Amino acid sequence: MILVVDDEAPIREFLGLVLEDAGHDVRTAAHGAQALELVADEAPELVISDVMMPILDGVELCRRLKAADDIPVILMTAAAPDVARGAGADAVLTKPFDLHHMEALIESLLAGAA
Repeated sequence: MILVVDDEAPIREFLGLVLEDAGHDVRTAAHGAQALELVADEAPELVISDVMMPILDGVELCRRLKAADDIPVILMTAAAPDVARGAGADAVLTKPFDLHHMEALIESLLAGAA
């Protein structure tokens, strides 16, 4: 299962559809705290998260996921990518990102986790 975390519903929905079309089981969350609740119920193979979100941002979400289970994390940001690099993410994508690059990155991270 891939968990997509973004406070913007259109981005969550778009990524969810793209990933489902690629054959992945997808769950979504609107912020980091909701994501942590989902992770407690069902450990994802990979998390794709926005950086700037309310309640619990993507950087702190990444830190917590890495400390607990070392789940592969891709952070997405419209801000400077340096903000996200210190969180321990496996990859940082700057918005707008190339969808084909993201798909290749996902496959690579999932293959490494297997």
